[in-house]
Amino acid sequence: MNKENKEKAKYTYEELSEKYLEKKVLDKKTNKMKSLASDYQMIVSFIVTLVILIFLGIFLGNKLDQKLKTSPLFILLFTFLGIGASYRNLIKDANRKK
Repeated sequence: MNKENKEKAKYTYEELSEKYLEKKVLDKKTNKMKSLASDYQMIVSFIVTLVILIFLGIFLGNKLDQKLKTSPLFILLFTFLGIGASYRNLIKDANRKK
């Protein structure tokens, strides 16, 4: 009876073991690629946010400075607020990834 079960088995233990190890290695490579893509997405998101908020801070600060006749006060204030907000988003994304 044991011999009949071996003949009916689709795969041998060695074949199954080899397939399992191949899948495990493939899963590690896939997870590494997903992690790398996630890191890349976080960096690109940070850079885009940083650039947009800096330009927005300069634009709004310039309009407000012209209206109130306060030379570079609001340009600097809004620019630094934009930089701070970008870093805050980066830290939130990094903590969320953990």
